Amino acid sequence: AYICKEQECFNKLKKQKSFYICTAVILAMSFLGALLTKLLADNNAGLNTVVLSGQSTMLSAISSSNFTMICSIFIALFVCADHSEQTIKNIYSRGFSKGTVYFAKYTVGVVATATMFVLTLLFSFAIGSVMFGNKTAESGNIFGFIIGQLILCIAYTSFVFAISLSLKKVGSSIALAILGPMLVSMLLSLADAFLKIDKFKISSYWIEGFVSDLSIVSTKPSRLAVCIILSAIYAIVFAATGFFINKKQEN
Repeated sequence: AYICKEQECFNKLKKQKSFYICTAVILAMSFLGALLTKLLADNNAGLNTVVLSGQSTMLSAISSSNFTMICSIFIALFVCADHSEQTIKNIYSRGFSKGTVYFAKYTVGVVATATMFVLTLLFSFAIGSVMFGNKTAESGNIFGFIIGQLILCIAYTSFVFAISLSLKKVGSSIALAILGPMLVSMLLSLADAFLKIDKFKISSYWIEGFVSDLSIVSTKPSRLAVCIILSAIYAIVFAATGFFINKKQEN
């Protein structure tokens, strides 16, 4: 039943215009980000201290293209589709359990996110290589940064899944998917300001704080490990939360 529903979800994904539109927007934003960097570098000698290359453009693509925000919009549309189209009851009436439907859609959502992620990195690497060449002056665990970024994006996907299943409304799900992480960051920053703990910031352990650290190879290995491990934990927690929310709610 799970495989059958998963295949059905993949078929639906292929027909989902929002997937192609959001992917195109991300790639366009990646291009504009690289172009802006190129223009600034050509007109500002101060940027010459920064090594610009296909590699650096690729690593900064998730941040410069607003990947997590645009991908979150797609996930919200994808999750809420069955509810907004009033087809969810028909799906359950065909014998699919809530768990089967949830994990099938979640799997397809993660695959869609990973696909958009890979396309963004490949496109950004190609664009950056054309604009800046592919010289590298900094060494680092590039594979580790890429894996970290992918896990972070999956954590965002899991977060939006849980929100969208709770609200079931496209508009409110998109709004909270975009604003939710930022609101949490603001609250944690306020907590940091109130607690005034030296050398420890609660906000640095929230997913919003990982994006910039996973975009530059100068990030320390210990911080890279923290970003990867916590992103994986957030992904699991949000996915489990979405599952239990879906299980408890009425059709």
